Amino acid sequence: MSMEPGNKLLQEQKNIKRILTITTALLSGIITVFFVHEFLAGHFKSVESLRAYVASYGIFGPAVLTIFQCVKVMYTIIPGAIGCIVGAGLFGTVRGFICSYIGISAGSIIAYFLSRHFGISFVKQLFSEKRYASCMRFINRWSKSYAVFLWIAICSPIAPDDFLCYFTGLTEMKPKKFVLIILTAKIWTILGYSLIFGR
Repeated sequence: MSMEPGNKLLQEQKNIKRILTITTALLSGIITVFFVHEFLAGHFKSVESLRAYVASYGIFGPAVLTIFQCVKVMYTIIPGAIGCIVGAGLFGTVRGFICSYIGISAGSIIAYFLSRHFGISFVKQLFSEKRYASCMRFINRWSKSYAVFLWIAICSPIAPDDFLCYFTGLTEMKPKKFVLIILTAKIWTILGYSLIFGR
């Protein structure tokens, strides 16, 4: 007996979602292993070590920095400014800015969609119960003007914006609004670092 068109479409959507979930998990696992290995090797512990690491890739250095900036946001274990400083110092104000802006914006958006897709259980695996409860209380307190708060926080060089990207994925904020906030707010801090440390 053949499957009804509506049921067939629903099953296809479920299969696609399952494949995307498995692929995402595998890629995340591979990236995590590589990133942690490089981190433990000491390549990301300071501006000097990261500069030497990126420079060692020669003409591929800008691509490596862009990927580093993306992954750094998702794993939140590296100081936020280090990549911006290295990029501006190695590649100049403009190229350093472009690498960091693309990488950090992409990482922020990916973090949002990961938590939005996998939900609370995923976020709780990344953060302690205490940090999770604290962040959710804070977000709930600002719920009525959260979009404004998030934009200001993303602009700030001292706010924990990497954490906020994950937690925002658990809120009712629509993807289009979040992406707009990231693209318009991230630019200022990155531009500041690029102008100060660029050559």
